[in-house]
Amino acid sequence: MVDLTKHVRTRIRYDGPALVGHEMDVQDLAPALLAMAEIVQIANRKFNGEAVAIRVMVDADIEQQCFQLDLSLVQSVIDQAATLLGHRDVATAKEIAEWIGIIAGAGYGLFELLKWIYGRGDTPPAVTFSTGDQTGTTIINIAGDAHGIVVPTETAKLLVDQEVQKNVRGVLRPLEREGYQDITFLHDEKPVTHIEKDEALRIRSAPPITPEDEQTESASKIRGAVRIKSPQYEGGARWSLLYQGRAIDAEMADQAARWVADFQANRISAPPNTILEVSMTETVRLNAHGLAVSKPIYVVHEIHEVIPPASQTDLPF
Repeated sequence: MVDLTKHVRTRIRYDGPALVGHEMDVQDLAPALLAMAEIVQIANRKFNGEAVAIRVMVDADIEQQCFQLDLSLVQSVIDQAATLLGHRDVATAKEIAEWIGIIAGAGYGLFELLKWIYGRGDTPPAVTFSTGDQTGTTIINIAGDAHGIVVPTETAKLLVDQEVQKNVRGVLRPLEREGYQDITFLHDEKPVTHIEKDEALRIRSAPPITPEDEQTESASKIRGAVRIKSPQYEGGARWSLLYQGRAIDAEMADQAARWVADFQANRISAPPNTILEVSMTETVRLNAHGLAVSKPIYVVHEIHEVIPPASQTDLPF
């Protein structure tokens, strides 16, 4: 095992009159911390499989007028070779923390999303999903709102995971006790999500969001530029390409398959970092809620233009 450690530090703070003395009943604290650690582990298994290990470390800070803990997500890449060769995309500790919502990210994290869905009224709203315009995003719609909210698809997948739902209730459970008023997640001393007692109780009592098993496919036609990351010099294996800054594995079909045959026969040149202007399709499997349940599948059908990588000019010395 090669240890490539990734470390994210954040804070969780319980507050209320019962915690003024900086003490928290271990019967409240221990299950809540175990529930938070389990959410992290579920997310890591869901997005990294067995390739990456992650641990949640705890350090108490008793200087605040509350009970505050430092949480550290420590991540180690087990299968380094597969990662470096581009065969596996690793969800980093930072990304996992963003999707859960214990540090700020580009979109809503899980806890902020739950606050948005259930924190506004006593009646749990109906929740539906649709695929976002941008790859890797999902739109969450709730009954009565004219506009949905765009979240990372990984956050949406955590939202509908029943084990995650159970452990979210465990993290919020202390707020059922007398003298506990709220919970706040902080990162770099700034609040990420703040949940009041009444909001926590509504989240805990809400019925689970259970996606149905029925699945459909959504296919999009794309005309755009990709960059060759790892070409295939023989056979019909998928090519590793970079598209919009992300690594994708694409099947080469139709006219593109003939282009590959010419490449493999050395009739044309296309070294790594060559840019290809292509037509391709992106296909995603969706559940009954419109939530993506698989990574996109890419098929390149036609190559319109080949732009070789820039060559370095010899320096005059």
